[in-house]
Formats: sequence, C-alpha cells, structure tokens
Amino acid sequence: MDAQAQEYDRFGPWAIEISDEDPPPPLFEPYLTRAEPALLSVKIPRHIERRAARPGTDLYDYLISLYEDDVMILQRVDQEVRSQTCRYQDVQHLCVKRCLLRGVIHLGLPGRSIDLPYNTVSDKLMQHLAVLVRERYCRESSSNPSPGTEPTVAEGELSFYFERLLAAERNQPDMHLLAAQGTVPLEPRSVSAARRLVFGITRKRLLESLHLTDGRELKIVDRGKSYAYRWETCYSADTSFIPIANVRAVTWREDDTNGTTDLILRTGGGEIFHAFAQGNPSIDPYAAFLAALPRIAAVAST
Repeated sequence: MDAQAQEYDRFGPWAIEISDEDPPPPLFEPYLTRAEPALLSVKIPRHIERRAARPGTDLYDYLISLYEDDVMILQRVDQEVRSQTCRYQDVQHLCVKRCLLRGVIHLGLPGRSIDLPYNTVSDKLMQHLAVLVRERYCRESSSNPSPGTEPTVAEGELSFYFERLLAAERNQPDMHLLAAQGTVPLEPRSVSAARRLVFGITRKRLLESLHLTDGRELKIVDRGKSYAYRWETCYSADTSFIPIANVRAVTWREDDTNGTTDLILRTGGGEIFHAFAQGNPSIDPYAAFLAALPRIAAVAST
C-alpha cells in the first residue's frame, strides 16, 4: 500500500500521534526541519466526511509538535501552511474545553491565543498533549499560602457529574478544594418589580464550578460559561489550568443585577471570569487565599 492510500485508510475524526506507521502529512513535511526530536507530534484531521476525501487529499488541518522548550503549530490554510511557535514559559494559562464531540485546547499567550480544535474521541491523546505543556510551562517553585480548611459542599449542591469530578480530585495527592458553586436560579437584587418579573419568566441560572489548587496551579472546572436559561441544556465541561506564578491581579466585583459576586483573574494571557452566588460561604476563604498569593495586586472594585 502506498503512503497516500495508507494515510487515507487510517483517516477518521480522530487525532493521530506521528509515528513510522502514521507519518506527517505531505503538506506539512517541508516545514519539519528541526534536528531535535519531538516529545510528541500529533496531526489533527479536517472536519470532512470520508466520502468527500480520497487518497492524495489534504486530510489534516494541524500538526502540533512539542519539543523540550517550545511548541510548533502548523496549520493548513487552503493549500498553504501557517507556522507559529510558542515557548512554554509564554503560556499564561491553558484550558481544555469539551462539549459532546467538540474539544478545544486553548493556550493563553501575551497578546494572542492559540486554539487547537479536536474531536473528543481523541480526548486521551489530546489530554496527554495538555499535560506535557503543563509540565513545562511553569517549572519554578514558589512559596504559596496554605489553602486552609476546605469548604463544605452540601449533598445535592452539585450535579452528579460534578460530584464525581470532585471525588476524583480529592483522591489526587496535594489537590485541595478552594471554592464550589452549585447551579442555582439567579436572585437579582436592587432591581424593579418589572425586572424581577422578567427574571422569573426567563429563569436564568448560575452554573456550577469547582476551584482547586495543588499549590502550583489553580484548576477551575466549570460549564464553559457562567449562566444559562432554564430551557438550555448544558453539556460543556471546561477545565482551566493557571500557574499560580502567572496570576497578576484579582478583582472581586458585586453584580446586583444578577445577584452574583464575580471573580476576575488576570494573567499575561488575558482575563478569566467566574461568578458565585452572593453569600456563597466559600468566597471569603477563597478571596483570602488569592490575596495572599505572591506577585499579585489584589483589587477591590465596587
């Protein structure tokens, strides 16, 4: 079987690790000139039906190669290739976004970001890619404050899925729960009766989230957004990883329109937003932990 027929035979919605059996796509090969062996190289397919493809078709949209100090991303744009490289130390935060079959690995960088889309049938391989980045993007050790006592999570406060996630995290060494928010209907304050009626009709909900740390990173698991209407079903589960050393500023802001206390974490790669129900008992200890982090400027806004 020739190389084109073999590539076509193994083509599907899944990402594939580059190997002797699965070589780089011909479109990307001229750009692979580094003598340094890659820790991992992955090719991510086009979103194209198999019946629309044939041997010799450009079947892959991305080739991602991880080296010891940086990541090279090759992207197909029509019949051309766009190449970009980023150093691990420039990755300010990383998010693995998953919703049904759609996955994205988001890299937050100074002044830009990189999104690597994939089909979640390849979740194990792409999660491994994310782990390799996280092992290298923050190698310095720092003296971080103790998280203190874990907040209590009442039975039924979280969905069954998030309860299982929390149980799994508690089995990880050094992982500590900082804050938890269950899914609750919003209770706006300081608004008119007419607006309260609108809120009652639309019944907007604040969605659940977990905030954890192992002393090196903040790990935040949420639904990919803070709010949903009562008729919306949310299948998303996003996991954000933020090296504690990259947290530059923290802002807590009261939103009386939604009845929430909003948290904004700033890194060199942008802002990360999360909302809590006003009065959530885990807010104060979480705020104290964040305020004690080195290198940040805690901001209290009105």
